[in-house]
Amino acid sequence: MRIPIFAALFALFLTASSTQADTLRPPETGYSATRIVTAGDQEISGKIFSQGLMERWEMTMQGMRQISILRFDEGTGYIYMPDMNMAMKMNIADAASYGSGTLHSSVEAKETGTEIIEGEETTRYLVPPSEENGHTETTVWITEDGIPIKMEGSSAEGRFSMALKDLERGEQDPSLFRLPAGVAPMEMPAGMPGMMQGGMPGMPR
Repeated sequence: MRIPIFAALFALFLTASSTQADTLRPPETGYSATRIVTAGDQEISGKIFSQGLMERWEMTMQGMRQISILRFDEGTGYIYMPDMNMAMKMNIADAASYGSGTLHSSVEAKETGTEIIEGEETTRYLVPPSEENGHTETTVWITEDGIPIKMEGSSAEGRFSMALKDLERGEQDPSLFRLPAGVAPMEMPAGMPGMMQGGMPGMPR
């Protein structure tokens, strides 16, 4: 299981029916929030914007601003470094290895209860280990309108968690999910995603 030091997390489930084996899907509700990701003794925090199958996560790592833009609707992802005015493009298979891809498709889970998280009424689901999710066991708390507000899990590499703070619902500006005008992304070299990952053990792929 892997995460890059600059990319987006495993996100986006949708509401599910109350059957024993529920199918979780990406939310249709647009929102912004502060996303806090913890794995082992390390933490990444930054602003996230989400709309359908589009996601943007802004953060600062080692003094450098880094933005990941994931377009699962187009099968493309970008890593943009505004301080260098440089971007790299990756296909969605590589984007999935950055921790978001498998949960942008339907995921089977089991409802295990309800809970108030960050003032939000949520349903708690258990996502069992599978080859698709990197053999992690994950618990996710989802709001009525499908926003994954909290997630916890464990793997052979350690424990991980995600939490959303300061959640605001609403339609997001489409320009957030595009590179700035004049920025021509480079193709990410073969093998580079693996080289850039690491540093936060225990995160699902």
